[in-house]
Amino acid sequence: MSRQTVSSLNLLVPLDGSSLAEQALPFAQMLAGLVPTTIRLLRVVPPGVVNNLVRYEAVLLGAAGDTLGDRDEQQENMREALQSEAETYLKHHADALAEHATKVEVEVAFGVPAEEIVVAAGRYTDTMIVMATHGKSGLLRWALGSVTARVLQQSTHPTLVVRGVEDKERPASPALRRMMICLDGSITAERALPLGTALAHVARAEVLLSQVIDPVEAPIATLSADAATGRLRELAFGYLDHIAEGIARDVGRHVTTSVPVGHIAEEIVEEAARKHIDMIVIGRQGVSNSVHTFLGGTAEKVTQASNVPLLVTG
Repeated sequence: MSRQTVSSLNLLVPLDGSSLAEQALPFAQMLAGLVPTTIRLLRVVPPGVVNNLVRYEAVLLGAAGDTLGDRDEQQENMREALQSEAETYLKHHADALAEHATKVEVEVAFGVPAEEIVVAAGRYTDTMIVMATHGKSGLLRWALGSVTARVLQQSTHPTLVVRGVEDKERPASPALRRMMICLDGSITAERALPLGTALAHVARAEVLLSQVIDPVEAPIATLSADAATGRLRELAFGYLDHIAEGIARDVGRHVTTSVPVGHIAEEIVEEAARKHIDMIVIGRQGVSNSVHTFLGGTAEKVTQASNVPLLVTG
């Protein structure tokens, strides 16, 4: 495992104007409290919004006995109005973050939300995306679940996914006290370790390394199904304990391990709840046999079932 340090952060926070999307902001603020941080707030106006609003305006003017005028000019005016509205919205949140971050910038883009988020993240190699999922959709809203999934598929940048929940279900000021890094014995899954342990170090957070084991359903050789499952757990503990010894010095404290048995996504969610985890860290290509399966399965299921933020990295 290569060691990684975090001396600064460059966060990209996409917002769509909804209160659910804004639930990513406290987590950006929390990270900004760990090291010097630049936060970029991005709002993307989806395709078709300008044309739709111009069309609605024409209908309303027509009903009032008036005409719209030059369509191209009206589209440009509407685009400028949306740009101004979005900048005002972003600056409001930027002002609230200014005392917590080293620098706060705002950006408005017109295009497909997931694509524009990936492009904006790509402007800086060290960008971490922080975004909420499962927001409401509408004329100026995104279907945040599908946008988040596409960002995970298209971007190689670390992405912290925060599940949007009712306000009463989550503290207003999140903290990073306990982190769970999920492994599966593969080198690709271990790519989550450098960033995960570096964040744990600056946050002085406890680290739990966890590997979920599928239960053996039938006897293997001379071992019963239960005995075979037990042996696999022993091997997993040996692997995790070896990794824990290697990173304990970097984290600055003892690293614990756990090996739940069951379905991967379900056990990750349940283990995080049992251990009161504040952030789950998982490798972009780990904890499954393929990127497609992982992104379409484990990450999505974890964010749907758990209120614990999920950092996809590596």
